[in-house]
Amino acid sequence: MNISPNTRYIPTASEMLHLDEIGKDRFRARHNLDNMAGVTFGGQALGQSLAAATRTVSNWQCHSLNGFFMRGGMIDDTIDYVVERLSDSRNFATRRVTAEQGGRVIFELLCSFHAGEQGLSHQFTDLGNPPDPESLLSLEMFAQQNSHRLPEQIIAVLSKPYIFELRMLHPEHYFESPDTAFRDFWIRTPSAAELGDERDHHSLLALMSDYWLPGTIAVPHGSEAGIKFLASLNHSLWIHAAVKVDQWLLCRTESHWAGNGRGLVTGKIFSQSGELIASVAQEAVLR
Repeated sequence: MNISPNTRYIPTASEMLHLDEIGKDRFRARHNLDNMAGVTFGGQALGQSLAAATRTVSNWQCHSLNGFFMRGGMIDDTIDYVVERLSDSRNFATRRVTAEQGGRVIFELLCSFHAGEQGLSHQFTDLGNPPDPESLLSLEMFAQQNSHRLPEQIIAVLSKPYIFELRMLHPEHYFESPDTAFRDFWIRTPSAAELGDERDHHSLLALMSDYWLPGTIAVPHGSEAGIKFLASLNHSLWIHAAVKVDQWLLCRTESHWAGNGRGLVTGKIFSQSGELIASVAQEAVLR
């Protein structure tokens, strides 16, 4: 049965992180997020892989992860996550996670956990003075108010209910391409409010960190670029602090280079109080 993108069930945050243990260090996810292109949302593999790895570490926090996307996942099938315990030292633990579906590897993650310790501290970047997220249009309201200017397929995508809420700081970029590639937005996952474990919020942060990120590469090229396909190739995330992803986070993203059918985008993720929560980088393919 074909399911309309606007009627497909949207899993909650806890459902996305629910993994059945099917063997030693083997876990199965039964809930998928689509990416409006007929395959699973790439951030899902990031978040669920980290959740699986976390299940094999005592109570340490993940501080960094690197993932490689190999092929799109099928929306209507389960995904298995196989964790390999690469190292466990006094202060660090390293895990490799392989995501498998239908007997094929679709994604692989390498992540590191840290016990936490005292050390030097600095932050030489700030939140600035962005508008309050509640003062900005939701994507659905933006689509409604600009229905005469947007293609029908874009209206359908922006109006689709999703696990995240997102508010653009520069909605005019949809119609007027700036001279540089940047995209700033507020984002949160409301259903994560029921989750009390900090590490669950880190897994969801990984899941969220892929959302709207690669599109930054295409921002200065506008509709004339003729981009028909855009997909993540690899993704790195460095987690600097505890986070509550049910609260608004500001993502500042920019792309300094694109060429040869690929582009690179980097980003900073801030809490509303101005704390730098995470840094992110991703390479994507554009056709």
